[in-house]
Amino acid sequence: MTAALRFDPIRLPPECEKLRKEVRAFLADEIAAGTFDPHKPNREDADAPEFSRRVGARGWLGMTWPKKYGGHERSFLERYVVTEEMRVANAPTRRFFVADRQ
Repeated sequence: MTAALRFDPIRLPPECEKLRKEVRAFLADEIAAGTFDPHKPNREDADAPEFSRRVGARGWLGMTWPKKYGGHERSFLERYVVTEEMRVANAPTRRFFVADRQ
């Protein structure tokens, strides 16, 4: 006899849900502007410096770094939200999220 494991659904804190919506809206705007095509392998536009600048301007690079080093001291969970939304959209993140999957 086996018992089924039951887990409560994972719920992000409200600030992370707000961030997720912000990232999704940003990515939708970038896709609409033709910055990248989410249906193509991102090898073609993986090195998109202007996109990288816009991501940085929103404070989504160096998110967990201390402020004294130019970071934003945000949580690792917030960084995870940004990283995963970028991955889902197949955004050109080669410049800044390279080592996340190593």
